[in-house]
Amino acid sequence: MRALLAGLFCFGGLLVCVSVIDHFFPDGFGPPWAMGMFFAFLLFLFAGIALFLFNRTGRRPSFSRKSFAEQMAELESQGLLVSESFQATRAFEVEEFEDEGMHYFIELADHSILYLNGQYLYDYVEITDDPEVNQPRTFPCSEFTIIRHKTTGELMDIRVGGKVLPIDCVAPSFDRVDFKRDLIPEDGQIIRDRSYEEVKRERMKGKAG
Repeated sequence: MRALLAGLFCFGGLLVCVSVIDHFFPDGFGPPWAMGMFFAFLLFLFAGIALFLFNRTGRRPSFSRKSFAEQMAELESQGLLVSESFQATRAFEVEEFEDEGMHYFIELADHSILYLNGQYLYDYVEITDDPEVNQPRTFPCSEFTIIRHKTTGELMDIRVGGKVLPIDCVAPSFDRVDFKRDLIPEDGQIIRDRSYEEVKRERMKGKAG
């Protein structure tokens, strides 16, 4: 969904620029190659703005020279971090629709269900094709602590522990009906009105038959 919105933003921005230029410069403002370079620059500019506006799930890229650990320590010293620990028993995944990040429904020890979604979850997936960054999957796991920014609610880190849980299944991605009816939980939402099996059956409906 974010990729679609970003694309529409870029397309709409270019249309507005074309309309303005056509109004003030009906005969153009230079040779074709110059106009081509100008519009290429506009596209690059709008793409950069869209990346900033619509890439708001999970941890943002940091331009600070401080390491992530140093930034976390500074936030903690300022009282800007809140943490919540969980014990989990099982989990299933939902396929990505586009590039919104991974989705997990995780059954907790009290039988409620924690929903997590975001590109930050890529930090915990298995990597086997790059010797420099190869790693085993470390999440979802039986014990973990979620750390968020106290003011913004942004997820800053997941501290994993216990044993890695198997993924029960991979359900079909959320569809347009889910988006239209606002049936997709918020990142970090805890579902208490349905059981894990009920939620899994709902999400697996796309694979029925």
